Amino acid sequence: MIEMSQKEKLKYSNAIPGWAKVFHKVILWFFYLVAFSAFAFGVVLLFWQQWFGALACFAGGGLFGWLSRILRWSNQLYTDLVLKCELREEGYYTFVRNVKTGEEVEQFVPFEQMQEVTIARTTRYMSRGTNSLGYHIIGAKVIMRWVDEQGKIEYSLFGLEDSKEMEDWVWRFKENGIPVFSSGANVSEVRLEHYRKGYEELPKIPYEEDSALPKVGTRRQRDLKTWRSTEMIEEKRERELQRDKSVYNPILLAMLAGNFLAALAWMPSWQIVDGVFGDHSPSFGMNLINFFLLFIVGAYWRKRVKWYRSIRDLSLILLVQLSGWGLANALKPIPDGVLEAILVDLFALSFFNICLFIFWRLLRIVYNRFFTIQG
Repeated sequence: MIEMSQKEKLKYSNAIPGWAKVFHKVILWFFYLVAFSAFAFGVVLLFWQQWFGALACFAGGGLFGWLSRILRWSNQLYTDLVLKCELREEGYYTFVRNVKTGEEVEQFVPFEQMQEVTIARTTRYMSRGTNSLGYHIIGAKVIMRWVDEQGKIEYSLFGLEDSKEMEDWVWRFKENGIPVFSSGANVSEVRLEHYRKGYEELPKIPYEEDSALPKVGTRRQRDLKTWRSTEMIEEKRERELQRDKSVYNPILLAMLAGNFLAALAWMPSWQIVDGVFGDHSPSFGMNLINFFLLFIVGAYWRKRVKWYRSIRDLSLILLVQLSGWGLANALKPIPDGVLEAILVDLFALSFFNICLFIFWRLLRIVYNRFFTIQG
């Protein structure tokens, strides 16, 4: 979301001071440097056979690379775009200019074309540091429903977090005879195109009767439950299925192939002590990689994850490792105890993976029960 600052009454812009642009660039290049250094040191640790340290460096480098991408995208919203929004005496005006391409877009919606306005809710989390819980700021999403020259229904949006500014907007709408409604739904994730089909599903009441709804500008420890239209729910389900096919399933296949080859050609040479792989073997590092990859391909953070997904993936790893061991044993005799060591490792991996799956399920239940409220 682009933060807009009020320059004059009911006139807003995304312009930020020059020092803020410089500061953002310094932070961005610092993140780039940390990500590159972490990956480079991880490669060095691989040559030293420090598996856990290398994995930690790659994970840290990936995290800072991901943060750098988000920060760069955020910076571009203020450096590459000039955005102005104004609620004028005659209607709602927006201006957008792409600094790099020079392309400009203007739109003016006169009040005569507006059918109604709904003031929905948004939330924004604010941290208080590591020693205390943060809070959620309740904002307003102004949803303007209007008709274009061809008679087609269109929507315009604007976000606010100040209750007095919101009252100025409402007064301007009512002054021009526009019906104003209020909704307690948290529409933070709703994009403009979703309102074309989902607007009628949005719960709303006359603005004068919204005294029981969360107040704009207030702070709450508990978040408002996110509202999604039927179309949004279907789109999310389709995106998850597509991501499974294009990302997670290929990672799972690569992981299974790697486990099969390791059991076939690598594990028989590992040190075995008292029926388990020794401390000097790559066993711990491989299990750690499997643990993280199972978490990723299982997508445990999703709202709806089949309860058997974790068991399915673990069973596939067991199958390919036993197949690799069986083929290796058929090609040439391998040391005694390898099969038992493989089973012990898989038991440990299964235990921690299932605990992780249960933890994420419980975490979501606790969050929904104690940290969110219905708008």
